[in-house]
Amino acid sequence: MRARTGIASLVFCALLGGGSLLGAEPATPPQEEGCIGCHTKVTPGIVKDWKLSKHAENDIECDSCHGDQHTNATDVAKVEIPTPDTCDDCHSDRVEQFKRGKHALGWAAMKAMPTAHFQPMALMEGMKGCGGCHKIGLKSEEEIRDLSKEGNAFGIASCDACHTRHTFSVKEARQPQACQTCHMGFDHPQWEMYSSSKHGVRFLLKQSNVISKDASAPTCQTCHMPDGNHEVRTAWGFLALRLPLSEDPTWAADQTTILQALGVLDPQGKPTPRLELVKSADVVRL
Repeated sequence: MRARTGIASLVFCALLGGGSLLGAEPATPPQEEGCIGCHTKVTPGIVKDWKLSKHAENDIECDSCHGDQHTNATDVAKVEIPTPDTCDDCHSDRVEQFKRGKHALGWAAMKAMPTAHFQPMALMEGMKGCGGCHKIGLKSEEEIRDLSKEGNAFGIASCDACHTRHTFSVKEARQPQACQTCHMGFDHPQWEMYSSSKHGVRFLLKQSNVISKDASAPTCQTCHMPDGNHEVRTAWGFLALRLPLSEDPTWAADQTTILQALGVLDPQGKPTPRLELVKSADVVRL
């Protein structure tokens, strides 16, 4: 009788709790109740990409980068948009390299162009405008606030220019196509030059399995990012010219002629103000 009473009590308690003895559903994980539960409906592509990422594999969840102040549809403005300093928490060596490099100067370079100040940000923002690519550059807190007010806060993290959000794939960023997005077109046709060069042709043939995966085929990253260095500098300096001049007198004479034509050395081979400007602005590596 006690056994029957015990079983009846168990069934009664289970029914009160909304469960069942057979096929009881496990409690919903906390994460499913938060960001993932909502964004699976609102932005399913973002959730899918994140689940494919190393971040997901290593339990780097949404609040690690976006903070924990945004909790529902009424407080979207509280979400934190990542900056390079956000990535610095885990990737400090790469962020430090990035800040020393040319990509970090991209935003400042665009703002330095007089014509940029007359264009509406809606035009500058997209990939058809200058801002789509130059947004990779570092920005001041004031500039970030201004971009946010204008509704252009996305993409200020810089890192996601090459490691597309929200997969943030290292493998993607190692492909020359990651560079193609910005380094192409009539005014800076680096992709066209690379893809039609022997280096680029062989790499594209490797990707299409025409030649062996083990065949030699340098990518942009091979020369501009040796060992994954995020400084991303021109491999051999200003138009393949490095100072000091070569000890070989013939090569040094050729270098001098080219540098004179560029206006960084005068007819006597002495430095010009242009050379100091180039060096002080860190425009090129000499």
